[in-house]
Amino acid sequence: MKRIAIAFLVFLLCVSVASASSSETAIDAVSSGSDSGIGILSVSYTITQGQTNWHYKPITSSVQSFNVDLNWGDKTDSLKLYIYDPSYNLIGYYYDSADGKRDGRINIDVVDNSGIEQGTWTCRVYGYSVSGTEDYSI
Repeated sequence: MKRIAIAFLVFLLCVSVASASSSETAIDAVSSGSDSGIGILSVSYTITQGQTNWHYKPITSSVQSFNVDLNWGDKTDSLKLYIYDPSYNLIGYYYDSADGKRDGRINIDVVDNSGIEQGTWTCRVYGYSVSGTEDYSI
C-alpha cells in the first residue's frame, strides 16, 4: 500500500512540475515550416472560441529565418495564427491549411535572406472555430 501511495505522490509531483512550466520588416518568404533552426519555445496552452492568446519570441542574434510551429492536432477545431515583426507590422495570418495540409497544425518558417529584424516578434493565436476548449502548443 505504501508503494502505491509513494508512486501516486511522485506522479502528482511530476504533473505539478509540468503544469508549472506553462505560463504565460520586409520578409523574403514565409514557407511551410521545418523542424530545425530557431523556433518559439513549445509550451502547452488552451484557447476557446473567439479567444486571443499572445506569444513572444525574442530574436537577439543575426539569423535569416525562424520557425513558428502552432500545433493543436484536432482537425475539427480551427485556430488562426498572426505573426508580427518587432515594429508590430503584420507579416501575415495563417489558417490550418497554410502549410499545405489540414492537420491541426500551422508550421511556418519566416525567412529574410538579408537577416531577420532583431527584437521581439509577436504571435497571436486566435480561436477561429473552437468547440469547448482546445489545447495547443507553440
